[in-house]
Amino acid sequence: MVTSTTARGDGLEALHACLAERTSVFVGQSGVGKSSLIDRLLPDEELRIGALSKDSRKGTHTTTTARLYDLPTAEKAELIDSPGIREFGLVHLDEQQVAEGFIEFRDLLGHCRFRDCRHRQEPGCALLEAVERGDVHPERFASYRRIVESLNET
Repeated sequence: MVTSTTARGDGLEALHACLAERTSVFVGQSGVGKSSLIDRLLPDEELRIGALSKDSRKGTHTTTTARLYDLPTAEKAELIDSPGIREFGLVHLDEQQVAEGFIEFRDLLGHCRFRDCRHRQEPGCALLEAVERGDVHPERFASYRRIVESLNET
C-alpha cells in the first residue's frame, strides 16, 4: 500500500515506482481524488477535475469514461483512469448466485445431500465439509456467509 496526497505531493514517487512495468487502473468511489492523483502523476495531461462540493466537502463526479494514459517511465507503464463508483450492492443476487461468485465453491455446488441446502449447518453440506477438510479457506466461507446474511437484512 502506498499512502499519497495530491495536496503536498507526498508519496507520488513511491506510487510511480509501484506503477512501473504494468498496466494499472484507479478504481474507487466518485470524488475521492483518482483523477487528481493522476493529474499529479501526469502534469502534461489536461484532466477535467471537479471542485469539492460545498455540502459534502467531497469531489464531484467528473470522469465519465475510462481513459488509458502512458506513464513517463523507463519501462512501459500505463494507467487507466476510471469513472467513480456511486454505490455497489449485491441485493439483486440470490444466495445461489453469491455462492457461484466464489470460484472455489463452483465444483462443490450441487453436491450437497439436500438439493435445497443453504450451506449453514445441514448434514451432508459439500461446502461445510470442504471447509472442514481445508479445501475451502474458513475466511472465504465466512465472507460468503456475511454477504448472504447482508442480503437477508434488506
